[in-house]
Amino acid sequence: MQSLLVAAGLAVSLAPRVGHAEDPPFTIGSRPAWILLGGVTTGGTVALADRGAFVGGELSLARLREASFVGLYADGYYDWGAGGSYATGGIELGRKLFGLDGGAAVRFANGDTDAGVAARITVGLGVAGLYGRYLYFPGATRDEHVVQVGLTLKLPLVTFGRH
Repeated sequence: MQSLLVAAGLAVSLAPRVGHAEDPPFTIGSRPAWILLGGVTTGGTVALADRGAFVGGELSLARLREASFVGLYADGYYDWGAGGSYATGGIELGRKLFGLDGGAAVRFANGDTDAGVAARITVGLGVAGLYGRYLYFPGATRDEHVVQVGLTLKLPLVTFGRH
């Protein structure tokens, strides 16, 4: 009887086990995720156009992965130098501290509506980013070329899609 119990114990201990999924490995740093950011933008038109301060808002939807991001942005702001409002939107991408975005631009000033393009380079420091932006409005009756410097403060509103 004792040998039968030993044989049964050996059979159970040597039998193949049912596999279980292991916990994912511990990682340090961010996991890929989609993030919706929102905040304020402010600065000034400094060259090639009517100079003045501006203030407005900005939204971004970006995919973050390690130290890089790619996504879409839109902003709108009032410029006291131009006496009107701007709206821009397009694609953004970046790596570590540096970002680049560009796309369409629309200006509503002095009873005119001008369509054009915008490009911006940003140096990000946490939730704040310092930037320089160039806007071009071909065929505009005034201020075809606009150069701006500014500061944006954006916070995460929603994070989703972490894998």
